[in-house]
Amino acid sequence: MTSLPDEILALLHAIAPDVDPRTVDRAKPLPDQLDLDSMDYQNLLAAIATRFHVELAAADIPGLRSIDDLAAYVTARGSAASARSA
Repeated sequence: MTSLPDEILALLHAIAPDVDPRTVDRAKPLPDQLDLDSMDYQNLLAAIATRFHVELAAADIPGLRSIDDLAAYVTARGSAASARSA
């Protein structure tokens, strides 16, 4: 079974093929370790929203800097969405 951070890394690799997911430090902010432009990052956020059916609030985006941040956000938002639809 693939973990959520691994799925996010796969999305990142699809957007930025030069990024080797095995070398990304999941806890470290992506801008500190990768040469992603703002369009790549926006594409990653859009891919995450689509893939995991979560809405990323504009106010929350500045805090979503690492793979761990993104995974925690998706988990929290996914749990909240599931609770609302139950």
